[in-house]
Amino acid sequence: MKNQRSKILSIALTCYFVLVISRLFYWQIIKGPELKEKARNQAYKLEKILPERGKIYSSDNFPLVLNQTTYQLSIYKPNLKDDLNNVFNKIDQIYPNFKIENSTSIDKLKNNPNQKWITFPLFFNENQKKQLEIPGIEFEKIEKRFYPENLLAKDIVGSVGKNYEGLPVGYGGIEAFYQKQLKGKTGFVWAPQDATGKTILNKKSWSSDSVNGRDIYTNINRSAQFYVEKLLKEGIEKFSADSGSITIMEPKSGAIIAMSSLTSTSSASVSSIRNPAISDLFEPGSIFKPIIVSMALDTKSIDTSFICSKCDRPNVIGKYNISNWDNELHPNSSLQDIIKNSDNIGMSYIIEKLGLENFLNYYQKLGLNQKTGIDLQGEAKPSLKTQWPEIDLATASFGQGIVVTQINMLQAFNTIANDGILIKPTVVNYFTEGEKVIKNKNKTETRVFSQETIKDIKDILKYSVENGVVARMKPKNIEVCAKSGTAQIAVGGSYTDSSTIASYIGFSPCINPKFTMIVTINNPKSSPWGSSTAAPIWYELASKLNDLL
Repeated sequence: MKNQRSKILSIALTCYFVLVISRLFYWQIIKGPELKEKARNQAYKLEKILPERGKIYSSDNFPLVLNQTTYQLSIYKPNLKDDLNNVFNKIDQIYPNFKIENSTSIDKLKNNPNQKWITFPLFFNENQKKQLEIPGIEFEKIEKRFYPENLLAKDIVGSVGKNYEGLPVGYGGIEAFYQKQLKGKTGFVWAPQDATGKTILNKKSWSSDSVNGRDIYTNINRSAQFYVEKLLKEGIEKFSADSGSITIMEPKSGAIIAMSSLTSTSSASVSSIRNPAISDLFEPGSIFKPIIVSMALDTKSIDTSFICSKCDRPNVIGKYNISNWDNELHPNSSLQDIIKNSDNIGMSYIIEKLGLENFLNYYQKLGLNQKTGIDLQGEAKPSLKTQWPEIDLATASFGQGIVVTQINMLQAFNTIANDGILIKPTVVNYFTEGEKVIKNKNKTETRVFSQETIKDIKDILKYSVENGVVARMKPKNIEVCAKSGTAQIAVGGSYTDSSTIASYIGFSPCINPKFTMIVTINNPKSSPWGSSTAAPIWYELASKLNDLL
């Protein structure tokens, strides 16, 4: 019996020993790294040093976007030493109408004894903050973007919000496209702390300096941008349009001088995230005709002596009739008159001579089936059909049945202005990082048309302007090569008679032009035609640009 007890005791002690050893193994070997990390985190604290976000400037080095330090106000009732109503009165003196604008939140804080803390959507500067440094009022330092020119170029610039980590991130435009360059590099300090959380200065710490974001210098001309936004707003209201967009490019460099898109609200509103000039697809209509003529001339499918001998009647293709926009006929039209009269019939015969293979080849060379690569977030990629019945090729000659973005169309037309060379549109000129200047390498060039072709198409465009319906609008002191367009809007797979996109595109002067500009007006209700809606805006802007650039 005694031996049995000893045996049981021995087994029990062995079990306890194994258990203790197992627990020690678990805590020291298995859980050891985790516990060590927790101990380190209690003994040390990590502080992030946020960099300053890069600033954005116009072409004349004027700031479009700066950073501003603000302080958001909160109230913690347990720390208040003054009556709550007196505190609200003091805030109201610094921030007029505070009590009126925040009456609901104030009532909840006053009447709910369980609510101890509230944060108001108010931001104060350093001086205002100092005037409100009283017990119970707390401030959180917040860096915000500040726009010295208010909403100028907002759809180009974009905006800044916070991501899921609470860090600033760009949305739309430059802010998003160049997020990596603008955000900089976050620094940190890894320092020992005592039980109260205070840094122990006599112990070793580690740190990494923050690096501020790069400043961005754009090609945006402030004066041109101001007039673009002003005249676009006035035009949308005057022609009772749904919306509109204008983009201006410097022909040789591809620099975007100005760009704006507005909608038909009372204030002609602008979005800082979505930019229709690069994100909305549309059928270009008749502004596409000079592109087709350039293709035909360049391939020698036609020459400048081309005469449309069949323009005395509609062009019948299967069960379809191709007629002109005004149902007028122009027998024996010359190439110049086909463009001047915006003759659909004549264009359908020109593209027939050009042929599908040549058309698709030049379409690709002009980048009309892909993004331009402009340095703004949100550019849409145009789609191109794979099946081309004879009627679809014919309608493509006057810009119907194909879709592009406004920036696509401007880039392609600018190839004519730039002596046959396609150039990529760019918004940003260069960056600075401290004293270092970094040139933007966002520039590519491709020759598409010969110089002979460009000379011929420029003569045709100049003739069209000086002898067409827009001749009365052109200021006498400027030379213009341009084309108007009106495209029906497809709804549910068919075209409507009530909605159109009116447009005008061109450059000035015809030789060594200063700018290439496109104006599109969506669904103008006073008149559907580009020549009577988009063209007046174009020419008013052109008269100002001639002096600005």
